[in-house]
Amino acid sequence: MKTFKLEPSYQYKLDSMPRNGTSKELITNVCTIPYQSLTIDYNSNCFICICDGWLPVPVGKVHDFTSLQDVWNSPIAKQLQQDITDKKFTWCATDHCGIKQQNKLTEKYTLLLNIDESCNLWCPSCRRSQIMHTSGPVVDSKTRDVETVLQWIDNFQHPIHIVLTGNGDPLASTIIRPLINKYTSKPGQTFTLLTNGLLIKKQLVGLPILENITEFSISTDAGTSEVYQQVRRGGQWKILLDNFDFLKSLGKESLVKLNFAVQNKNFRDIPNFIALCNQYNFGANIHQLDDWGTWNSEISETPDKWSLSNGIFSDHNVVDSNHPNNQEYRKIIKNIMDKNSNPRIKFSNIVKEKI
Repeated sequence: MKTFKLEPSYQYKLDSMPRNGTSKELITNVCTIPYQSLTIDYNSNCFICICDGWLPVPVGKVHDFTSLQDVWNSPIAKQLQQDITDKKFTWCATDHCGIKQQNKLTEKYTLLLNIDESCNLWCPSCRRSQIMHTSGPVVDSKTRDVETVLQWIDNFQHPIHIVLTGNGDPLASTIIRPLINKYTSKPGQTFTLLTNGLLIKKQLVGLPILENITEFSISTDAGTSEVYQQVRRGGQWKILLDNFDFLKSLGKESLVKLNFAVQNKNFRDIPNFIALCNQYNFGANIHQLDDWGTWNSEISETPDKWSLSNGIFSDHNVVDSNHPNNQEYRKIIKNIMDKNSNPRIKFSNIVKEKI
């Protein structure tokens, strides 16, 4: 398989998932994502996929381009697009992206702006300590790139959906907030807000962008205050519910989806989470815990202080059939799935085998 010359972190990401160029499996389904999708990561690198892990080959950095079309027309982008059009999927994580199961066809252009990891929380499933960029060269550089992206959006003449943001909280970010504050509503431009929900009322009141948000995707991971304090470090349950009340007062219940990453500390709280969703008429996605590398993957002979207190990933991944609490978890989730009548409550990869 021909490879690109990548920085070590991107080469590691490329090697971390099986690629179709290695298996050379025949795939007949069609994917149009690389012609209309752009993800910008925390290094300001641009990827022509909705997930930079599925296709972790940068086509350039933000400052290399003057428009969105320049990104999709760049030399590396053209090479990747042709490979996918030819159905080779050489550098694609085809076991993960879903192309083996169905066509991946885009309805409109999509921009995922993951340029800043800043967040007001420090949940152990995501990070070991708080990350908050507020000043210095990093902020200056990222702010310039966001200003460039804002110009791209202003000059783009096609409908586009913009996702803010995949690796932090856009409402807590001093880098992303200027885009949110300066945005002027335009026809055909819509947003998904990926957030912990604690700053929605504080930051969005009176802003034009509020009417262009078509989805509030809120990571909650709990149905009660007690569990919330354990899995969403730095958050306050009362403030979260106040923001839920705010969204409901605006009549935006149909736009809200609460996310629940199943882990050992919260799986018994899933029934309470379902009740919370039904109380507010919110949708939900109950999904398997992702391994972002926060927890170590195996026990070390010389574990660091954080690992001594927080364990390793397998300690928390109760969905795994080898976990000591897996059978209890399976009984709970089976009961929930059997009784669930809310079509807006979805279950994603929450069992390893048929219950």
